[in-house]
Amino acid sequence: MKPSDEELVDRFRSGDEDSFRILVERHSPRIFNIACRTVRDRNLAEDISQEVFLRVYRFLDGFKKQCRFSTWLYRITINVCFNAQRKRKEEPKVLIPSWEVANVGSNPGTPQLEDESFSPQKTLEKKELTAKIKSAIDSLPGVLKMTFILREFEDLSYRELAKVLRCSEGTIKSRLCRARESLRQKLEIYLSEGL
Repeated sequence: MKPSDEELVDRFRSGDEDSFRILVERHSPRIFNIACRTVRDRNLAEDISQEVFLRVYRFLDGFKKQCRFSTWLYRITINVCFNAQRKRKEEPKVLIPSWEVANVGSNPGTPQLEDESFSPQKTLEKKELTAKIKSAIDSLPGVLKMTFILREFEDLSYRELAKVLRCSEGTIKSRLCRARESLRQKLEIYLSEGL
């Protein structure tokens, strides 16, 4: 059985450096994905991921276990992403893998093979839809966008989101409702054209 994050934190605090490596390996793909979707720049996302884990290493002794380790880690990730965006002086942007648009309604995050019968027209329409969705998500205000990303792409629960974003579950539900309504309005015209 794999040790929990909290067990690894305890081991690291007791001097087991290898425990930190395991934490990094366990969480780095998700942290990189959040950063990449937020800043839309793979190199910057790699820098953000490194900065996140440097901060975790530096401040792990201050982790008080009042929340899950992953909640604390996401909070650090969000702060580093927003700081990087402030430095770049632009709003956070979101990347959506193109296969996610084709798999609406299927198990999220699971790539599936493209249907060989797609015509060039269908492929173009899918690319257009992906671009429209990216643009609509990019236009959301920062806190709505981050709430939407963490819920829809990283599958955090309302409770986890409330802890990470330091607000009530009711606020999370309200933000998600506003984000979804905004996206629906922005995409309604495009989708009503038959896609």
